[in-house]
Amino acid sequence: MLILASVVLLAWAVQLWLALRIRRALPALSELPVLSREAWPLLSIIVPARDEGLHVGAALASKLSCGYPSLEVVAIDDRSTDDTGAIIDRAAAADPRVVAVHVTALPEGWLGKVHAMARGLERVRGEWVLLSDADVHVEPGVLERLVAWAEAGGIDLVAVFPKMHPVGLLIDASLASMIRVLPLAGRAWRGNDDTSSIGMSVGAFTLVRRAALLESDALGHLRMEVADDVALGAYLKQRGARCRVLVGHADVHLVFMHSIAALVRSADKGGGMLGFSWWRPVFFGLAPVVLDVVIPAWALASGGAAAAVGAAALAMATATHLVLSRHFDGPIRGALLWPLGEAFMGALTLRAGLLAWKDQGVFWRRTFYPRAVLEAGKKLDMISMRVSPP
Repeated sequence: MLILASVVLLAWAVQLWLALRIRRALPALSELPVLSREAWPLLSIIVPARDEGLHVGAALASKLSCGYPSLEVVAIDDRSTDDTGAIIDRAAAADPRVVAVHVTALPEGWLGKVHAMARGLERVRGEWVLLSDADVHVEPGVLERLVAWAEAGGIDLVAVFPKMHPVGLLIDASLASMIRVLPLAGRAWRGNDDTSSIGMSVGAFTLVRRAALLESDALGHLRMEVADDVALGAYLKQRGARCRVLVGHADVHLVFMHSIAALVRSADKGGGMLGFSWWRPVFFGLAPVVLDVVIPAWALASGGAAAAVGAAALAMATATHLVLSRHFDGPIRGALLWPLGEAFMGALTLRAGLLAWKDQGVFWRRTFYPRAVLEAGKKLDMISMRVSPP
């Protein structure tokens, strides 16, 4: 037990070191200089929305009132069954800057969100495009600051991690787990390094030059990529784009999941990434919990030197979660409850993977995507973080 606990302690020491590295490498949006311009390029915001009636109205209002001088918004109602389409139509009727697009059918060979963004891209005119989810709020002055900074620095893509508001203990703990895993797995500390091929974007908020999207046909190339947001930044960076990753804090924010049921449904999308086998979801669902929680707790209960190492591992794990949750402005109480979040996310991983194996496909937002279609459309290698070329 002492040896196992020591291995876990070493693993957490490495993660804490990388967490501190991420904190240094990813600056806050508010740290950018405020630069003035005589003229502002047209900025087009593309907002794909499916069954987002609870959030889309307020989020659209925040984007429209953010103060950017030259703005258009293309809001896409993607086959919604709630009042999303009506809310978007009302926004378009009230503000000439808003264009409403209604998608009534999903073409074969496309994921719904990527297709909705591609439809939006067909309608926009701006030099800059903001790809932003239907529940994301943007504070005044943010878009001017980002566009001026990107223009001055020759940046082609800026991804911003948003602040996620507290919801409930289980969801907050789950968010803390994701805030740790995703930046570490994606090697976020390399995202702002022009000499590295590692790049990423963020589904909630990615500002990108329209020319870069059109010249690369990025959305068409990634039309069946489940991790489309991460893949977009990686793909454009591989093609020579200069990319930056920032932390939004209070400037870009959302309620990431408003209920446990929504979190469960959201996790189902990634089931196919586990290879449509039974053993991968079992391994990736259970192994992290055993390594990160069970072994240190067992060592702590064993007494002696093992207990000291186990306690140190749990303390270092908590420190890692606190560093990342504080930097990305996630709920701090979730970071303190990280074992609960990791166990719940492990259960969701197990569930999603086993469902994908049983169905040999993924059922996501009332659309079934067969295994053969998903595997044929997979472009991002999660190990190398590289996107296969066209």
